[in-house]
Amino acid sequence: MKMKTKIKSKMSRTFSGNFTGAYKKFTMSHMREHPTSPEAFLPKPLNECKVALVSTAGVHLKTDRPFDVDNPAGDHTFRIIPSDVSEQDLTVTHIYIDTKYAKSDPTIVFPLPQLKQSAKDGKIGSVSSINIGLNGGILDTALAEQDSIPKVAELLLNEGIDAALLVPG
Repeated sequence: MKMKTKIKSKMSRTFSGNFTGAYKKFTMSHMREHPTSPEAFLPKPLNECKVALVSTAGVHLKTDRPFDVDNPAGDHTFRIIPSDVSEQDLTVTHIYIDTKYAKSDPTIVFPLPQLKQSAKDGKIGSVSSINIGLNGGILDTALAEQDSIPKVAELLLNEGIDAALLVPG
């Protein structure tokens, strides 16, 4: 991470912690309705569903290319995270959140062991073999809407995933 980006990250986290009212101006009004998107109803009981994790905390494998936090528009790309990954193989790259604790314990932002336990306990049917890491620090969402989100949705549908647990970052 460039020094300029480190300063920007620290300033934004300090600002957000001290001026929480400033974020009330951010809305979803720019989002377009997608009538062809699947409805959000489960096709079967949760204890029969295959569930995937989708995190916007910048989670990725240590062997993956980190998210580009130096890009002023944000990094709209995604990373595929297999369900058989160990916590030691994960890391977090994000500009707008303090990643110190998530790097030491990735389950804070990517609760894969807890999801696996839910499958063992019979609360969900199974854990998807693939999960998704995204970077939520995207100021220009056009590329995410046009490119990444459709690809992720298609990937999840092709894997037969019934539900996705979104873990915001």
